[in-house]
Amino acid sequence: MTRNIPEISPALREWTEKVALDHGRVVDRIYAALMNIKLYADLDSPTKLDIRNSIDWSAKLWFETLLSGSAPSAEGLEAFREYGRRRVYQGLPLDALLRAFRLGSRELWCSYIDPDEKRNDLRDELLFRISPFLMEFFDVLAQIISQTYLEEQYKQARWRESLRYQLHSIIFYYPDDTEGFAKTAAALRLDGTIPRIALAIDLHSIDSSSPTFKSELDRIVVATAGRLKLPVDALFDIWYGGKLLLWIPARLGDLVGMSDLQMGKQIAAVAEAIPEIKSIGVGLMGEGAAGWAMSAEEASRALSLGRAQGSEERVWLYSKIVLEESVRGTKNALRYLVSLVEQLASEPELLETLRTYFDQLQRRKVTASVLGIHPNTLNYRLERIENILGARLDDASWISKLDIAIKLHGSAR
Repeated sequence: MTRNIPEISPALREWTEKVALDHGRVVDRIYAALMNIKLYADLDSPTKLDIRNSIDWSAKLWFETLLSGSAPSAEGLEAFREYGRRRVYQGLPLDALLRAFRLGSRELWCSYIDPDEKRNDLRDELLFRISPFLMEFFDVLAQIISQTYLEEQYKQARWRESLRYQLHSIIFYYPDDTEGFAKTAAALRLDGTIPRIALAIDLHSIDSSSPTFKSELDRIVVATAGRLKLPVDALFDIWYGGKLLLWIPARLGDLVGMSDLQMGKQIAAVAEAIPEIKSIGVGLMGEGAAGWAMSAEEASRALSLGRAQGSEERVWLYSKIVLEESVRGTKNALRYLVSLVEQLASEPELLETLRTYFDQLQRRKVTASVLGIHPNTLNYRLERIENILGARLDDASWISKLDIAIKLHGSAR
């Protein structure tokens, strides 16, 4: 703390004691000035009260230091530091805090030199001795609170990283720990009760060992939140398995299918707007740790299959492959559907005809045109398929089975 505390004259001491006695008026003036700053005016009532108390404490430090001729005690400065630590958790940015200091010291000075009576005999002492000290005093306080703020912010960042790792571990390794999931999510200010949709994001060349890696990911997350019109704090992200996993809150009350459809359109806009993004897999909506893990697995699976197909599409919805994936999980069903395709494998043109037929939504004229064959040739091939499989291509159950079988065969190639 500054040691250049000026020795004040008896007349100025009397003046100072009079101003300090009306301490509440000084605090009111400074507080009113700070409330003209929108960021401060929008704070909640408990935070405003805490700010008023910090103004009161700062003003007392100033008057006591000037009257006693001694620097503030370690205990007094530690109480002052506590206000700085709390500002981190109250969401006040450091630049706004320092601006408040500048404004507050100005208002304190104006209160100090503007009592009811005017004393011209004190003008030189106030101007040449006290005003430089006041500026130095509050500059030192600003330095103290800046350092305290940044130290606490660093601790908070380390603490948040620890919590993020803990939540990541619960999601992937202990999804049945519902209590741990709820507590950790709440500590990160995430609403764990809201269902979420996972995105598996494949990025263009990014070096995970680069010192700027984390800031690059943060920038992509912030850009994604902006495109989705969501607060960035509502998203949870991790770098896992060589890709960025991002969980996005779904609106409560949305049906799974509706949410998936809407999300698909929004994610397509994200992929187009952010050049670092190569492609995105989108999972289904899931609740709780197990639901988040399942959605992430689905998003990763959709992304992997999209890559394997080599398509130019940039967004892959798990909903588009959910039936095939369900079949893959049932050995007998998978064996049966694979056998249908195997019966046609000896005649590749039949497989290609059936695939094109389904791609063109069973429109025969369009299918024949795409294949470059006569409509009669198409009819012959479709009849042959029916004969080989004992199927009927006008039967909805056969259409769904063969459509899935063809898709399974295509994804396995």
